[in-house]
Amino acid sequence: MGITKAKLQKLEQKIKSQLISNNSLKSVPRNWEEFVRLTTIRSGGEMVKFEPYDYQMLLVKLMQQHSNVVVVKSRQLGTTQAIVSKFLHDGCLNAASSSVCFMRNSDDVGSLSRRVKQMLEGLQEYVLPANDSVGYIKLKNLGDLYIKNSSKEGIRSLDSITNQLYDESAFIERIEQIYGASSAASALVGDSVSKIIVSTPSAKSGWYWSKLSENNEEDVEEICKRVASGELWRNLPGFYYWIDKAGVCKVVLHWRCHPIYSKIDKEYEGGYLAYRMKQDSVDEEIALREYDLRFIDSSVSVFTSEIVNKNAVGTTETERDNEATYYCGLDCSTFGSDYTVFTVLKFKNGKYSLVYHYRKRQETSELHIYKIGKIIKVFKPEKVAIETTGGVGHLYLEQLSREHTNTRFEAIHTSQDSKITMVSTLVLALEKEALEYPPNSPLIEECLSFRRQGNKLEAASGKHDDMLMSTCFALAISPFNKQQRYYIDVSKIKVVE
Repeated sequence: MGITKAKLQKLEQKIKSQLISNNSLKSVPRNWEEFVRLTTIRSGGEMVKFEPYDYQMLLVKLMQQHSNVVVVKSRQLGTTQAIVSKFLHDGCLNAASSSVCFMRNSDDVGSLSRRVKQMLEGLQEYVLPANDSVGYIKLKNLGDLYIKNSSKEGIRSLDSITNQLYDESAFIERIEQIYGASSAASALVGDSVSKIIVSTPSAKSGWYWSKLSENNEEDVEEICKRVASGELWRNLPGFYYWIDKAGVCKVVLHWRCHPIYSKIDKEYEGGYLAYRMKQDSVDEEIALREYDLRFIDSSVSVFTSEIVNKNAVGTTETERDNEATYYCGLDCSTFGSDYTVFTVLKFKNGKYSLVYHYRKRQETSELHIYKIGKIIKVFKPEKVAIETTGGVGHLYLEQLSREHTNTRFEAIHTSQDSKITMVSTLVLALEKEALEYPPNSPLIEECLSFRRQGNKLEAASGKHDDMLMSTCFALAISPFNKQQRYYIDVSKIKVVE
């Protein structure tokens, strides 16, 4: 869809008004490298001019050449700063430029907003800000920049977006829906829209992993390992890119491309990773993932993608089947980022099906209890398991058991040992293809990002396991748990019959 004559006239009027109002301002350099050196950033406790590193200049050059870019990077490379400076440059040159940055959380929104305003301080002789907002930065008579919290906001309210950044997208739960909705926001822009997807590594599953690993001639994990080792690079060590079969530019940024980090690697005993482990107080696994481009290895994955996907053949049901028996599990949370999840497990003809679930967060316990109570009335479960570890579950147990006297309730107390047992029961159910769930169930993503760390089982960083544990609780009180005879090899997290 093209630009209408009326919109073209409106744009011409904006440009004329800009020329009249900005006649006392200097012209913004059209070259990004010249432009970015005018901006200011905070470094070493003081404000200095932004002198981009070679890898930042190469990244921006690729963004100018390709409309779709996917980046996998080491942490603390200033990647977001370089990308948003390119968006800011576009806004300073074009009144029709409108960029949006989807950040992981509200803290990241505030941090990026401060950095953009710091860059603008060096441009006072060139452009003027038209407002003083955190999530929306408007340049007087010029373009604008939205900075949004991905966990709460979407893109549907925006239109004619020309640039889109999806930052740390491996750790954003709703990123696929947000990205899908972006097509409507960019409909008027057509092929001119620029999209860049960026993240440090996480699990080898989910939307980001799919975008990074699809349509490649070579295995992307192997490429990352070769870049990290210094064996593979283009233009400079630690920097590599290729164009996949769909025309998407894939970029690998490793700390070797940063001149200061490379120097530390040579001078610090044990190298740069040892330095980071000491500075950040993290173990080797985290350091390898965040700085050395390592994805969560299959050796620490509890569930294989094969068995998880094989059982994703169920359907959602909203009415009770009177020929079936139902068991429910409740994983409670408070006002944090975790979900309160209530799952409905159907048992019929020897088959278990996850047919319904309630999954909400940042709501009051009263609302959760009310919603869960309505589900109990519909399905009339044989038994409901409620986790009471930590205390919050006792409130749910007391109130729900008081309101639903015909339903049996069972308190579940979780420890690392009991968690291993319950998760292993779920693994066994999937291996036997005794449990099915809908193809869009949140259980799939949670299983694929669930891992073993030593003798502990937990969700990967930035991921959730509430749906998974709720399903484990329901399965634990069902006949399936009594029918099985097995022991657990904790080191392998494998059920052995």
